[in-house]
Amino acid sequence: MRVLPTNIYIDIDGVILTRGAVPALHLDKFLNYILGNYSVFWLTSRCHGDCQYTVNYLSQFLLPETVALLKNIKPTNFRIDKTEAIDFTRKFFWLDDDIFASEANTLKQHDNYDSWIVVNLIENPDQLLHLINHKLLYHKYRV
Repeated sequence: MRVLPTNIYIDIDGVILTRGAVPALHLDKFLNYILGNYSVFWLTSRCHGDCQYTVNYLSQFLLPETVALLKNIKPTNFRIDKTEAIDFTRKFFWLDDDIFASEANTLKQHDNYDSWIVVNLIENPDQLLHLINHKLLYHKYRV
C-alpha cells in the first residue's frame, strides 16, 4: 500500500496574513509542518498558474526565511471559482477564511464540504498552531 499525501490548498488573506497584512502567528512553524507532510498549493486570487507574483507580493510583509518557505508552495489556476483548481480525486483540506456560495455548492456536490477549514485568525490568533497540533495531525491516508 502506497501513502499519498493529502493536498492542502491555502489562501493568503486571512490565512497567511491577518487584518492589516500582518503575518499570522506561528506562520513559519505552520508552513514547515504542512510542507513536510502534505502537497501544498496556493488557492488565492493572487496566484494564477505562476507563484512568482504571489511570492513577490508576500515578500513585502514577511521575513526572508518565511518567503523561502513560500517558494515551495505549488501554483493553481482558476478563472472564477477557486474550486476549479481543486483536484477532487485526492483527499484535501482547503484553508480559507471565506468562500463563495458557488464554491460551497461545488464542495457539497463532490461530498467535500467538510474539507474546507474556516480560518479565523481574528477570533483565534493561534489557529495555525491548533491546526498542526489537532486537525492536520493525523490526516495522511493510504490508497
